[in-house]
Amino acid sequence: MESAKKAISMTKYFVSLPSARYLAFLIIFASLLAGALTGVLAEKKLDMPAAISGAGAFIVAIAIPALLCAGVVALTRRRVAPVRALALSLSSAIIYSAFLIASAAFSQPNLVFVGFGLSFLLWISVLNFAFGLARSCWIFAIMQAAVFALFMIFALPIFSIGTSDLLAKILLVCFVFVFTLYSLLFLASRPMKKNLGISSNDALSMFASQWLYQDKELEDALDEMGEPAQTWIGVASFKTQNGIMHWVVPYFHFGPFGNLGGSEFSSKISQRLSDGHTCAFVFHGTATHALDPVFSSSIKEVVEVCRTAIGAVEYLPAHFSLQEGFEGDSRCYLLGINEDNICAFTRAPHSTEDVNLAVGWALMEKAKGNGECLAIDCHNCETGDVDYVESGSIISMQMADALEDALDSKKLLAPLLVGWECSYPKDISGIASGGIKVACLDSPGNRPSFYVVLDSNGILSSARDEIITAIKNEFPKSRMLEIFTTDTHELNAVKGVFNPAGEQNLEELVSTCVSLAIKAHENLAPCEFGMKKQRIMLKVLGPYQSAEIVSTINAVVSLLKIAVPVALIGAIFAALWVVGKI
Repeated sequence: MESAKKAISMTKYFVSLPSARYLAFLIIFASLLAGALTGVLAEKKLDMPAAISGAGAFIVAIAIPALLCAGVVALTRRRVAPVRALALSLSSAIIYSAFLIASAAFSQPNLVFVGFGLSFLLWISVLNFAFGLARSCWIFAIMQAAVFALFMIFALPIFSIGTSDLLAKILLVCFVFVFTLYSLLFLASRPMKKNLGISSNDALSMFASQWLYQDKELEDALDEMGEPAQTWIGVASFKTQNGIMHWVVPYFHFGPFGNLGGSEFSSKISQRLSDGHTCAFVFHGTATHALDPVFSSSIKEVVEVCRTAIGAVEYLPAHFSLQEGFEGDSRCYLLGINEDNICAFTRAPHSTEDVNLAVGWALMEKAKGNGECLAIDCHNCETGDVDYVESGSIISMQMADALEDALDSKKLLAPLLVGWECSYPKDISGIASGGIKVACLDSPGNRPSFYVVLDSNGILSSARDEIITAIKNEFPKSRMLEIFTTDTHELNAVKGVFNPAGEQNLEELVSTCVSLAIKAHENLAPCEFGMKKQRIMLKVLGPYQSAEIVSTINAVVSLLKIAVPVALIGAIFAALWVVGKI
C-alpha cells in the first residue's frame, strides 16, 4: 500500500485559513516590509528615508490594490468567502512584491512583468478550479492585473514607460503563463482521461468544490467508475426494561471523504435508528475503501435493510461469555451471546487500518458455530499507517490464530445484564455527529466490561490509553475495556485524511467517556437478545477502481513534479524574452 501512502500524503498541503482580519493585516505588513526592502535596494545603501519612501509606495502599489481586488471578488461572488478572497490577494501581493524586490536588487525592471504573469496564473487557477468560477475567472484575473498596474504606475517610478507599452507587455506575459497552465493540464489529462474517464480540469474542480463547498458533483464521476457489490449489514439487538440497544455492523466502508458516498453513513445510520427508547451503536466492519458506497443517497437502502434485519430479530433471554485470544500483535475479544458470536479485533498500539471483507468473512465463518457471527475491526490506534489487512497477510493469519485462541479458552455462560449511555458533543475535536456511546456488559456477581464507541476516524494510541486508564480507575475490577471507532470519513474535509480523536480536547474526551461509562453501569438491567445479518446490494467504488485511482493520481503527481518546475522556468524565460523584444 505504498502507493496509497503517497497519494494520501498530498493532502498535507490542505491548510485552514486564519481570520479575514489577520489576512488583511498580513497584506499591509508584507507590503510595508517589502517596500522598505525595495527602497533600500534601489538606493544601494541602508537609508531610512529610502526605506520609509519604499514602504509608503508599496502601501499604494501593493496593499491597496490587493484589498480592493479581494473586496470586489467577495462582494460580487458570494461563493468566494472574504477570507478566501483575501488569501488569494495576499498570495498575489507576495508575488508582486517578490519580483519588485528582485527587479530592484538586480536592476532589471522587466522582472516585474514575470510577477504579473505568475499572479495572473494564480488567479485563473484558483478562481476556476478551487472556486468554480469557470467564466468569470478571466474577468477577475484581468481586473487584478489592471488594478495592480494602475496603482504601480501611480506609485512606482519603475513604470515610467508608456501606458500602451506597459499593457502590451502585461498581456503578452499573461498569455505566456496561461499557455503554460493549459499545456500542463493537457499533459495531466491524458492519464486521467484514459484511466478514470475525467479530465484534469474536471477532477480539480470537482475535488475542490467538495472540499470547500461540500458539492457532490464528484459522485457522478464516481458513478461512472463504480460497480455493483453485494455485502452484509449485521444487527445485534439488546432489549431491557430501559429500552433497546442496537449494535449495527455494516460490511462496507464509510468513505471516501466529506459528504461523498458513504462518508457520513455511520452517523446517519445511528440517527435514523435511534429514538427516545432506542440507541444505535455503529461499529466498523471488515471493509476497505473498495467498498465505499458511490451515492450518499444509498443511506435510504442501508437504513431499510437495517430495519428489515431488526424486524427479523427474535429476542431470547440472554446468557453470555466473554473470551480473549492473542497471537502476535493481534487480540480478539469473543463475545458469545446464546448461540451467536461477536468477535472484535485490535492490534493496539499498532495500527489496523482496514480489514478486507474476505478476511472478515473467513473469521466470521470460523466463529459461526451454531448461530450467527459478526466481525468488528476496532480501528482504535491511528499511527498514519494505511496498510490494509489483506487475505494471506501475516496480520490476517494472526487474527485467525487469535480467534482460535479465544475459541479454545474456557466458556462460562452467565445471565447478561446490559446498560448503555450516549452523548453527542459538538466541541470535542475528532468526534463526528454520531457522538460517543458506551455499553456496559455484566452479570450478577461478575466484573463489568465496557465497549466505548466513538464516531471518529480513529483515535491516537495515547488517547486510547488515557480513556482506558480513566475508566479503570472508576471500575478497577473491570474485566474487558476497549475503545472502538467507526472510521467515519465525515470529518475528512478540512486538512488531510486523518482526523483521529485525541489530538485536541483530550481532557473533555476522557471525562465524557468516563461519565458515560458510569451512567451505563448504573443502567444495567437483565437483557433479551437477538442477532440477524442481512444482505444488501450497493454500488461501490470497487477494488480495481480504487487501485486505478491511486495509481493514476500517483502517476500524474510524479509527472507534474518534473513538468511544473520545468514549465514555469521555461515560462519565466519566455516572458522575459517577449518583454525584452517590445
